[in-house]
Amino acid sequence: MKNIVLCICSALLALQTQAAPAQNAAPADHNSVNTTTSPGGMHADSPVKFPSGGPLPALFPPDLKEETLPVEDDYFLFLSPCRSISQIDAIQADMPAGRFTQPLADWKHLTRTRRILMEGGELRVLALGDSIINDAMRSGWVAKLAESYPKASITTTVYVRGGGGCHHYAEEGRIAKNLLPRKPDLVFIGGISQRDTYSIFRVIREIRAALPETEFLLATGAFGTCDPRNGIELSKAPHSGTGPYGQALKSLAKVEQCAYLDLTTPWVEYIRSSKKHPHLFYRDAVHANEYGEQILGKIMLAFFTAPPSSQAAHP
Repeated sequence: MKNIVLCICSALLALQTQAAPAQNAAPADHNSVNTTTSPGGMHADSPVKFPSGGPLPALFPPDLKEETLPVEDDYFLFLSPCRSISQIDAIQADMPAGRFTQPLADWKHLTRTRRILMEGGELRVLALGDSIINDAMRSGWVAKLAESYPKASITTTVYVRGGGGCHHYAEEGRIAKNLLPRKPDLVFIGGISQRDTYSIFRVIREIRAALPETEFLLATGAFGTCDPRNGIELSKAPHSGTGPYGQALKSLAKVEQCAYLDLTTPWVEYIRSSKKHPHLFYRDAVHANEYGEQILGKIMLAFFTAPPSSQAAHP
């Protein structure tokens, strides 16, 4: 058994390729690939002019009071959702229309999560990642999830860092100090800043050693500076579900018995089907605006509300 674990670790390693509240400001990017100082090629035909510093003004500031928790500098720990159902509905009614193929329901390794959602009980969710995970959770999709599963009591914590990946969370006892005390039933790991799948593996193993019943959802990235209209460029992005990273993350999910979500493909489908320039869904050269956040929120909700093995077009 020990030899098998060592082989798995080696295989995964080979696949490697400030004070503002997190919900009100994008954490500073520490990601050399996706950064506002290297904005990529979408600017050539963009109808949007981003400010030289900082994002565009918010179209819909979150309408619920944010509850933040103490954590070290450059990291943010807060509760979600931060939007009401009525505000989510207003944003979705205002945003450009688009469609995506509903992600396949991957319930095989989320049996406890599904049971709580369907039958009732407390479900503690923790989202872990970077400013893109910050944006996904700011969409407020967990409010819609609670609406879809009224028997369950869902509490959600978000632990993020600008440019943050599991290579950050695996160090300096951060999991033990900031994550384990939340006792999550489900940990959602994603973003565009994961340095390698081995670091994700390390985080999964550390959490499971203390909380063996915890389930995991591993997701590929979306947004950043890669043009979603360019399939070749997209496949080369280090966070994309359409390239080597997606294959590596899917392999890790299989080995570690985690659920897997290719977030990249439905995000691309929505933007392409909207017939709009991608920057109409951005607040700066990297991050989603409220419309872009709702794309991510729609995909997350579609994943968690799909019946097993179903796949259909989703608005």
